[in-house]
Amino acid sequence: MGKILIIDDDLEICETFSDILATAGHNVEVLRSNAAAFRLLPRMKPDVVLLDMNMPGSSGSVTLSFIRRLSSLSHTKVIIVSGHPEMAIAALSTWGGDLFLAKPVTPRKLLDAVASYL
Repeated sequence: MGKILIIDDDLEICETFSDILATAGHNVEVLRSNAAAFRLLPRMKPDVVLLDMNMPGSSGSVTLSFIRRLSSLSHTKVIIVSGHPEMAIAALSTWGGDLFLAKPVTPRKLLDAVASYL
């Protein structure tokens, strides 16, 4: 199974996604701010990042661009999970996100999306 990082400020979404993925056997970590992501991502080296676009402080687009600039994360896949399709689609095309899932996300869609990148 994979090492999955969830970056989202919504506690309920973090807990739900974490439970679903951990039950499926994945190693899951959660960061609830972009600031934490900037500090910790270089050491974490996740296989897949589930990234929210609309977060306080700085947008998920800034975090996605940060991930794409780090050579240590060159193989990390980024799945944008957002209720803001226009932001997500712009980030996909500009910064190279791998997939967009519109909120709300069913457990099956989440598991299938993550499995497709492992």
